[in-house]
Amino acid sequence: MMDKALDYSKRNMNLRTKLLVLFLVLTLLPLSLQGWVNYHHFSQTIDRKTEQFTIDIIRQINTNLNRLLKDFERLSLLPLYDQMVLGILGKYNAPMGTATWAKSDDYLKMKLYTSGQAYDRPEIRGIHLISNSGILFSNLDSLAVKPVWDSRQDDWFAELGGSEGEWRLLPPHNPSYYTGKNEEAYISVAREIRDPSTLKRLGYILIDIRLDAFRQLLSNLNFEENASLMIVDSKQRLVFERTSIGGRSAYNQLLQHGQLQGYAGNQKVVLDGSSYLYVQHHSNYSGLSVISLTPSSVIQKESGEMLTFTFGFAVLCMAAVAILAALLSYRVTRPLISLKQNMIRVEQGDFTQRVTSFSSDEFGQISRGFNRMMEEIHRLFNEVFLLGIREREAELSALQSQIHPHFIYNTLESINMMAIRRKHAEVSHMVTALGKLLRYTIDKVDRIVLLQEEIAFVQSYVRIQQVRFDGRLEVIFEFEEEVMSCPIPKLILQPLVENAVYHGIEGQEDGGTIWVSALQFDQELLLTVRDNGKGLSQEEIDEWNESLSQIPSSESLRCNAEDNLGLTNIAQRLHLIYGQAASLSVYGSLGHGLAATITIPLQEKGDNVHV
Repeated sequence: MMDKALDYSKRNMNLRTKLLVLFLVLTLLPLSLQGWVNYHHFSQTIDRKTEQFTIDIIRQINTNLNRLLKDFERLSLLPLYDQMVLGILGKYNAPMGTATWAKSDDYLKMKLYTSGQAYDRPEIRGIHLISNSGILFSNLDSLAVKPVWDSRQDDWFAELGGSEGEWRLLPPHNPSYYTGKNEEAYISVAREIRDPSTLKRLGYILIDIRLDAFRQLLSNLNFEENASLMIVDSKQRLVFERTSIGGRSAYNQLLQHGQLQGYAGNQKVVLDGSSYLYVQHHSNYSGLSVISLTPSSVIQKESGEMLTFTFGFAVLCMAAVAILAALLSYRVTRPLISLKQNMIRVEQGDFTQRVTSFSSDEFGQISRGFNRMMEEIHRLFNEVFLLGIREREAELSALQSQIHPHFIYNTLESINMMAIRRKHAEVSHMVTALGKLLRYTIDKVDRIVLLQEEIAFVQSYVRIQQVRFDGRLEVIFEFEEEVMSCPIPKLILQPLVENAVYHGIEGQEDGGTIWVSALQFDQELLLTVRDNGKGLSQEEIDEWNESLSQIPSSESLRCNAEDNLGLTNIAQRLHLIYGQAASLSVYGSLGHGLAATITIPLQEKGDNVHV
């Protein structure tokens, strides 16, 4: 059923629609395919480049981080080459927690040394040298740190145990040797200080680094703001984390899922229903791993923007193509549509239609051929039509020549005088009326007469019919004085009255009434003949009106040759004289009579009506 419906719709599409659909398919199909292929390729390329860019950023972060830590590592080695430092630390060599106080001179010397190392290094919170007994020398003010500190009270300090002089990076911690409250967490680069000659431990060096150093490290790189970045040590402890805007800790999410150690390299991961690009880079030097979690939506952001742009551009292109296709199909089919409309009017009987605009292509040739064909048809129609009129006029002339008018008039006058002498008034009136009828039809050669002349002729006809019906026929004339001088075709009212008598009143026992009226409406003259006779059914009235509206042809003239005073003949005469401006229509109902109305356009003074 669906295929049949499609076939039916295709067969019923006009040429303009078919061309429009063809243009749209041939243009939009490859355009859409090319747009989709380009977007798909561009999207994959952008995703790959974004992923590679993220990997390069992570590597660069780790490289910069190694450079920073190497600087701190070298800084932690400097006390090993300073005999003053080694000497002061050696003076306070005792078990941790046994120290009480150091000489002020030693504090001053160590402060000058550490201050020189920390000069112009805002990322360093403090450089601290600690003896085995717990004496703490720092570059900070004596009020900022404790002069004596027992390292055993801080668990993080145990990281230096067994380091054998190797440097260690301690994750964020809150040292207890600071005297201030709410001290922030620091990352420390620490090392055991050993005597180079004996390799005995003399103390420790702690370089506390602010977390801002890592933030400053990231600010110099074009790292995605919506991505999360974390730095973890070899034990998977968090050293530093920068969360995305408005996001929560990615490190905690990975720990909650127990998947921090399960990921490596570059891969796609899903956390809490969201997809991320997981990029990890490990440094063999520091043991730190830099991990980045970039939302897939961020990576595909440019792809989405490209999709939006592609879709918007495609819509604009489709609209432009649709408009262009509509214009092209209109320009291509316009001559055919015009030719089709002219042919429809020709089918309705209007042979005056012509194609006015021509092109130099095949449509122009068809249009010229159509015009030549219509000229030939019009010429042949006029020849046949005029030939029929001439044949009828010849027959009428032959009839007139067979009967001498004066003989008829003298005979009718003699009959009239005999009726008067014998006092037969009805016979006299009937003969007088018949004489007027003959004079109007035979003597008067004009085809256009005044309305008052036509009315007089109808009145003579009515007198004869009233005598015939013996008083059972009543005819009422309703005319306005200003229309009595209007020109109308000759013998156009009498056939309507005759039709009302024979088809409406005839056969009714009580006879009937006929109303003949004329009135002017705007620039038209309305002539109506109405009766209260038998009438017609609605179907018969519709058939009559359709027949009366047809343009006359030679065939219709031959068919109505014997009934040249009928309604069809009147309609044909009106069309021949006035064209489509005049009409004849009937209306009524079965059992309630019938009415026939003639509409004639009024001519301006000086205009001539050609018959």
